[in-house]
Amino acid sequence: MRPDADSPSPSPSATLEALTERLEALQEQGGEHFDPVRFRFLASLTQRLATLPAPPAGTLSKLDNQLSEYQSAFSQAKATLDAAGEAGDDPAQFRPRLRRASQPAGPSPFAPLHRAYSLMTTDDSPEENNTLAGLLKQQEKQVLADNGASAPPLPPKQRELNALRQLRSQRQAQQARQRIDDAITQTPSDAGPLNSHRMVTRAIETLRELSPAYLEHFVNYLDTLMSLEKIAPKR
Repeated sequence: MRPDADSPSPSPSATLEALTERLEALQEQGGEHFDPVRFRFLASLTQRLATLPAPPAGTLSKLDNQLSEYQSAFSQAKATLDAAGEAGDDPAQFRPRLRRASQPAGPSPFAPLHRAYSLMTTDDSPEENNTLAGLLKQQEKQVLADNGASAPPLPPKQRELNALRQLRSQRQAQQARQRIDDAITQTPSDAGPLNSHRMVTRAIETLRELSPAYLEHFVNYLDTLMSLEKIAPKR
Protein backbone atom coordinates (compact mmCIF):
# COMPACT_ATOMS: atom_id res chain seq x y z
CA MET A 1 0.00 0.00 0.00
CA ARG A 2 1.44 3.35 -1.04
CA PRO A 3 1.73 6.11 1.53
CA ASP A 4 -0.62 9.01 1.22
CA ALA A 5 0.83 12.31 0.05
CA ASP A 6 -0.42 14.00 3.24
CA SER A 7 1.36 11.57 5.52
CA PRO A 8 4.50 12.65 7.40
CA SER A 9 7.68 12.42 5.39
CA PRO A 10 10.00 9.49 6.08
CA SER A 11 13.47 9.80 7.45
CA PRO A 12 16.32 11.12 5.29
CA SER A 13 17.60 7.55 5.00
CA ALA A 14 14.63 6.57 2.81
CA THR A 15 15.40 4.32 -0.09
CA LEU A 16 14.95 5.26 -3.72
CA GLU A 17 12.09 2.77 -4.02
CA ALA A 18 10.21 4.47 -1.17
CA LEU A 19 10.74 7.90 -2.69
CA THR A 20 9.54 6.64 -6.04
CA GLU A 21 6.38 5.26 -4.45
CA ARG A 22 5.72 8.59 -2.71
CA LEU A 23 6.16 10.42 -5.99
CA GLU A 24 3.78 8.04 -7.79
CA ALA A 25 1.21 8.39 -5.01
CA LEU A 26 1.47 12.16 -5.27
CA GLN A 27 0.92 11.95 -9.02
CA GLU A 28 -2.17 9.78 -8.57
CA GLN A 29 -3.65 12.46 -6.30
CA GLY A 30 -3.11 15.12 -8.99
CA GLY A 31 -0.04 16.62 -7.35
CA GLU A 32 1.75 17.02 -10.68
CA HIS A 33 -0.69 19.82 -11.60
CA PHE A 34 0.11 21.84 -8.48
CA ASP A 35 3.60 22.90 -9.66
CA PRO A 36 4.25 21.10 -12.98
CA VAL A 37 7.80 22.38 -13.45
CA ARG A 38 8.91 21.43 -9.96
CA PHE A 39 7.17 18.07 -10.13
CA ARG A 40 8.83 17.32 -13.45
CA PHE A 41 12.19 18.13 -11.91
CA LEU A 42 11.59 15.69 -9.05
CA ALA A 43 10.42 12.98 -11.45
CA SER A 44 13.43 13.46 -13.73
CA LEU A 45 15.81 13.37 -10.78
CA THR A 46 14.22 10.14 -9.56
CA GLN A 47 14.53 8.56 -13.00
CA ARG A 48 18.20 9.53 -13.30
CA LEU A 49 18.98 8.13 -9.87
CA ALA A 50 17.31 4.85 -10.84
CA THR A 51 19.75 4.41 -13.74
CA LEU A 52 22.84 4.72 -11.49
CA PRO A 53 24.40 1.74 -9.77
CA ALA A 54 24.63 3.69 -6.52
CA PRO A 55 23.18 7.18 -5.92
CA PRO A 56 25.75 9.83 -4.90
CA ALA A 57 26.09 10.57 -1.22
CA GLY A 58 23.44 12.95 0.06
CA THR A 59 21.31 12.82 -3.11
CA LEU A 60 18.54 10.71 -1.61
CA SER A 61 18.40 12.97 1.43
CA LYS A 62 18.04 16.08 -0.76
CA LEU A 63 15.36 14.37 -2.84
CA ASP A 64 13.56 13.35 0.34
CA ASN A 65 13.57 16.93 1.67
CA GLN A 66 12.40 18.43 -1.63
CA LEU A 67 9.64 15.87 -1.96
CA SER A 68 8.52 16.55 1.61
CA GLU A 69 8.39 20.31 0.93
CA TYR A 70 6.33 19.64 -2.19
CA GLN A 71 3.92 17.41 -0.29
CA SER A 72 3.52 20.02 2.45
CA ALA A 73 2.82 22.82 -0.04
CA PHE A 74 0.38 20.59 -1.93
CA SER A 75 -1.47 19.73 1.28
CA GLN A 76 -1.76 23.41 2.22
CA ALA A 77 -3.07 24.24 -1.25
CA LYS A 78 -5.72 21.53 -0.99
CA ALA A 79 -6.74 22.86 2.42
CA THR A 80 -7.09 26.34 0.89
CA LEU A 81 -9.32 24.95 -1.87
CA ASP A 82 -11.48 23.07 0.62
CA ALA A 83 -11.91 26.16 2.80
CA ALA A 84 -12.85 28.29 -0.21
CA GLY A 85 -15.25 25.70 -1.63
CA GLU A 86 -13.19 25.32 -4.80
CA ALA A 87 -12.71 21.59 -4.60
CA GLY A 88 -13.12 19.68 -7.86
CA ASP A 89 -12.49 16.35 -9.52
CA ASP A 90 -10.45 17.60 -12.48
CA PRO A 91 -6.74 17.69 -11.49
CA ALA A 92 -5.90 19.84 -14.52
CA GLN A 93 -8.01 22.67 -13.05
CA PHE A 94 -6.06 22.68 -9.80
CA ARG A 95 -4.07 25.84 -10.47
CA PRO A 96 -7.03 27.91 -11.81
CA ARG A 97 -9.09 26.93 -8.77
CA LEU A 98 -6.20 27.79 -6.46
CA ARG A 99 -5.81 31.17 -8.19
CA ARG A 100 -9.49 31.94 -7.64
CA ALA A 101 -9.32 30.84 -4.02
CA SER A 102 -6.25 33.01 -3.37
CA GLN A 103 -7.89 36.18 -4.64
CA PRO A 104 -8.91 38.64 -1.91
CA ALA A 105 -12.58 38.66 -1.03
CA GLY A 106 -12.79 42.45 -0.82
CA PRO A 107 -12.44 44.90 -3.67
CA SER A 108 -9.03 45.55 -5.14
CA PRO A 109 -7.07 48.53 -3.75
CA PHE A 110 -6.88 49.84 -7.30
CA ALA A 111 -10.67 49.92 -7.66
CA PRO A 112 -11.06 53.54 -6.44
CA LEU A 113 -8.25 54.67 -8.73
CA HIS A 114 -9.79 52.87 -11.69
CA ARG A 115 -13.18 54.39 -10.87
CA ALA A 116 -11.69 57.88 -10.66
CA TYR A 117 -9.98 57.51 -14.03
CA SER A 118 -13.16 56.21 -15.64
CA LEU A 119 -15.10 59.25 -14.41
CA MET A 120 -12.54 61.76 -15.65
CA THR A 121 -13.48 63.71 -18.76
CA THR A 122 -10.87 63.82 -21.48
CA ASP A 123 -9.93 67.17 -22.94
CA ASP A 124 -7.57 67.54 -25.85
CA SER A 125 -6.83 71.17 -24.97
CA PRO A 126 -3.14 71.56 -24.02
CA GLU A 127 -4.06 74.34 -21.56
CA GLU A 128 -5.81 71.81 -19.34
CA ASN A 129 -2.88 69.39 -19.41
CA ASN A 130 -0.18 71.93 -18.55
CA THR A 131 -0.17 73.55 -15.12
CA LEU A 132 1.47 76.81 -16.21
CA ALA A 133 -0.71 77.09 -19.30
CA GLY A 134 -3.80 76.46 -17.20
CA LEU A 135 -2.88 79.22 -14.74
CA LEU A 136 -2.24 81.66 -17.58
CA LYS A 137 -5.59 80.76 -19.11
CA GLN A 138 -7.36 81.41 -15.80
CA GLN A 139 -5.53 84.74 -15.42
CA GLU A 140 -6.59 85.76 -18.92
CA LYS A 141 -10.21 84.96 -18.17
CA GLN A 142 -10.06 86.95 -14.93
CA VAL A 143 -8.56 90.03 -16.65
CA LEU A 144 -11.19 89.93 -19.40
CA ALA A 145 -13.97 89.57 -16.83
CA ASP A 146 -12.69 92.54 -14.79
CA ASN A 147 -12.75 94.75 -17.89
CA GLY A 148 -16.15 93.61 -19.07
CA ALA A 149 -14.79 91.72 -22.07
CA SER A 150 -15.19 88.15 -23.09
CA ALA A 151 -12.69 85.77 -24.56
CA PRO A 152 -12.90 85.24 -28.31
CA PRO A 153 -14.38 81.91 -29.33
CA LEU A 154 -11.92 79.19 -30.05
CA PRO A 155 -11.69 77.98 -33.65
CA PRO A 156 -13.34 74.64 -34.27
CA LYS A 157 -11.06 71.67 -33.98
CA GLN A 158 -10.36 69.85 -37.20
CA ARG A 159 -9.98 66.12 -36.88
CA GLU A 160 -7.94 64.14 -39.33
CA LEU A 161 -9.80 61.64 -41.49
CA ASN A 162 -9.12 57.99 -40.74
CA ALA A 163 -8.58 57.29 -44.43
CA LEU A 164 -5.94 60.04 -44.60
CA ARG A 165 -4.19 58.69 -41.52
CA GLN A 166 -4.12 55.18 -42.97
CA LEU A 167 -2.85 56.49 -46.30
CA ARG A 168 -0.03 58.38 -44.59
CA SER A 169 0.92 55.32 -42.57
CA GLN A 170 0.97 53.10 -45.67
CA ARG A 171 3.06 55.66 -47.54
CA GLN A 172 5.59 55.86 -44.74
CA ALA A 173 5.84 52.06 -44.62
CA GLN A 174 6.32 51.91 -48.39
CA GLN A 175 9.05 54.53 -48.26
CA ALA A 176 10.81 52.63 -45.50
CA ARG A 177 10.71 49.39 -47.49
CA GLN A 178 12.03 51.21 -50.57
CA ARG A 179 14.93 52.63 -48.58
CA ILE A 180 15.75 49.16 -47.25
CA ASP A 181 15.78 47.73 -50.79
CA ASP A 182 17.99 50.57 -52.02
CA ALA A 183 20.46 50.03 -49.17
CA ILE A 184 20.73 46.33 -50.03
CA THR A 185 21.12 46.79 -53.79
CA GLN A 186 23.74 49.53 -53.42
CA THR A 187 26.24 47.23 -51.74
CA PRO A 188 29.60 47.27 -53.61
CA SER A 189 30.09 44.08 -55.56
CA ASP A 190 33.84 43.98 -54.92
CA ALA A 191 33.55 44.39 -51.15
CA GLY A 192 35.17 41.72 -49.03
CA PRO A 193 33.36 39.57 -46.46
CA LEU A 194 34.56 41.81 -43.60
CA ASN A 195 33.63 45.04 -45.33
CA SER A 196 31.50 47.14 -42.97
CA HIS A 197 29.00 48.00 -45.72
CA ARG A 198 28.56 44.36 -46.65
CA MET A 199 28.23 43.27 -43.02
CA VAL A 200 25.55 45.89 -42.37
CA THR A 201 23.74 44.85 -45.53
CA ARG A 202 23.88 41.20 -44.48
CA ALA A 203 22.47 42.09 -41.07
CA ILE A 204 19.62 44.03 -42.70
CA GLU A 205 18.81 41.11 -45.00
CA THR A 206 18.75 38.70 -42.06
CA LEU A 207 16.56 41.02 -40.01
CA ARG A 208 14.17 41.44 -42.92
CA GLU A 209 13.80 37.66 -43.19
CA LEU A 210 13.21 37.26 -39.45
CA SER A 211 10.93 40.24 -38.79
CA PRO A 212 10.12 42.75 -41.57
CA ALA A 213 7.87 44.77 -39.23
CA TYR A 214 10.64 45.21 -36.68
CA LEU A 215 13.07 46.26 -39.42
CA GLU A 216 10.67 49.01 -40.54
CA HIS A 217 10.31 50.13 -36.94
CA PHE A 218 14.10 50.19 -36.60
CA VAL A 219 14.47 52.27 -39.78
CA ASN A 220 11.90 54.79 -38.49
CA TYR A 221 13.82 54.95 -35.22
CA LEU A 222 17.06 55.74 -37.08
CA ASP A 223 15.28 58.41 -39.14
CA THR A 224 14.10 60.06 -35.93
CA LEU A 225 17.61 60.06 -34.48
CA MET A 226 19.03 61.55 -37.68
CA SER A 227 16.37 64.27 -37.68
CA LEU A 228 17.13 65.14 -34.07
CA GLU A 229 20.85 65.24 -34.87
CA LYS A 230 20.24 67.73 -37.68
CA ILE A 231 18.23 70.15 -35.57
CA ALA A 232 20.51 69.86 -32.53
CA PRO A 233 22.94 72.77 -32.06
CA LYS A 234 26.44 72.01 -33.24
CA ARG A 235 29.18 72.28 -30.63
